[in-house]
Amino acid sequence: MRTVADYLAETLHKLGVTHVFGIIGKSICPAVLKMVDHGLEFIPGRHESSSGFAAAGYALQTGKLGVAFATSGPGGTNLLTAAAHAKANNLPVLFITGHQSIQELGIPQCQDSSSYLADLAEMFRPATLFSKLVERGDHFGTLLNHALSIALGPNKGPVHLCLPFDVQTERLAECRVIIPEPEPLISVSNLNRILPLLQKSSHPLIIAGKGVNRAKAHDELRQFAEQFHIPVITTPGGKGAIAWDHPLYHGPCGVGGFPHADELLNRSDLYIVLGSRLSDMTICNLKPENHPVHLIQFDADPAFVGKILNSQTLHITGDLKDNMQFLLGSLTEQAVPDREMSAVDYSVALPDLPNLSLASVLDKLSDMLPYDHTLFVDDGSHGFHAVQRYKVKKPGSFVFDAYFACMGNAIGMAIGAKAAAPDETIVCITGDGCFMMLGAEINTAVCHNLPVIFIVVNNKQLDMALKGMQKTTGRIDGTLFEVPMDAAKFAESLGALAFRAETHAEFNTALKTAQELKQVTVIELMTDRDEIPPTAHRTVNLN
Repeated sequence: MRTVADYLAETLHKLGVTHVFGIIGKSICPAVLKMVDHGLEFIPGRHESSSGFAAAGYALQTGKLGVAFATSGPGGTNLLTAAAHAKANNLPVLFITGHQSIQELGIPQCQDSSSYLADLAEMFRPATLFSKLVERGDHFGTLLNHALSIALGPNKGPVHLCLPFDVQTERLAECRVIIPEPEPLISVSNLNRILPLLQKSSHPLIIAGKGVNRAKAHDELRQFAEQFHIPVITTPGGKGAIAWDHPLYHGPCGVGGFPHADELLNRSDLYIVLGSRLSDMTICNLKPENHPVHLIQFDADPAFVGKILNSQTLHITGDLKDNMQFLLGSLTEQAVPDREMSAVDYSVALPDLPNLSLASVLDKLSDMLPYDHTLFVDDGSHGFHAVQRYKVKKPGSFVFDAYFACMGNAIGMAIGAKAAAPDETIVCITGDGCFMMLGAEINTAVCHNLPVIFIVVNNKQLDMALKGMQKTTGRIDGTLFEVPMDAAKFAESLGALAFRAETHAEFNTALKTAQELKQVTVIELMTDRDEIPPTAHRTVNLN
């Protein structure tokens, strides 16, 4: 007879999970030790939320299940932000939290996870697709099967199991866990309705969201656009769905986007939306009177489909890549009229500043990195600078969450991705505000020899909040760091190689050295605090 913890670890191993992320504690100890015994590498974080982000980065990089765990009580509550982030990004992550022994329920205990204090199963419910307390060992197999089928199903996302200490150690004669096999889900009837809409449209437009990157449907997007001569724009989070220099790509739209892309939004009669919720960050410049007549929306999650625009909506559910492949196999180019496409210069002039411009650094950054790399971009002004300026050469290599937008997520995600792909160059752009929140994870990378290159943009303020408040209210309360951080010294104290760059030459030398030495490196980029970020489209009237 084996324990529940044995069956859990064995299942994760069979699923191909190689790394697990978290912070150990009494109530989760049996499960974690069994994971290590079954050959899974345990990457202990410095804060549970970062471990959750690391598991998300691992899931994104591998396409497999990510696993993050924490002890009971505050360990679990610290994971909640990462769970909500994984849900917003459709990333399959299993969150596991500890719990006091079921036999001891009703007794007040340190780090209580029961309904008497911090009911983690209830807390995780709105932040995941499924959350459950496992009250008995003989319930474990059924609940784990259900959780995995949801996490790895058509609408991928996070799930949560709360495991009491005595349930983890309970011995079972057998525990049947079924490894889910994904099946293609194709909206055949609705896909067959696309051709007539393409034939009627005079100005169709493809809006590529992060769903293209999640489904790895880059080739399908490119083939579809080329076959039917349709221009492509990307959402802020969909940046990198197509290479920056493709002749049909007209740049990002919305916050951080180009005016030309927003012009296309306002004069198209048919949107083909691939994996986007059409959030305010994407359609902030779309005028209500310019909503397209028809909308074709590919989205596995129906939550927002047909509810954002005043357009006749055709919903294509199921896996984006499978649906696109079916569509390409069933349509013919001759059935759609030729459309004239003119080349457009959608570049934006670089600012003239007395100190180092972040825009000018990002404008050249991709030329300094190998083709085979992934760039994780944190949330803040620097993120939208990257949306506008960074030239993505390898489709799918740009990761940015403009939707849930939790500061510091890219730090953990980059570490998880590096654990999953040790031979790939992994770079993270973060800000000084984000770095103050979760920068201690640099030590995690150092201790486990995960040589991520971290670029910390230091403008000594919460720049996006400052610029937005200044524009809308004339005030900047709480946005300045009266004592700015020294990111390079902090990184050195955590064991990383560190540089401070105030010029292009210093940054170029630091980045080259980091790639040559293949050590965890932090490059503190001292940028002009008066540089205006490309976030002015999204304003809030607080009067």
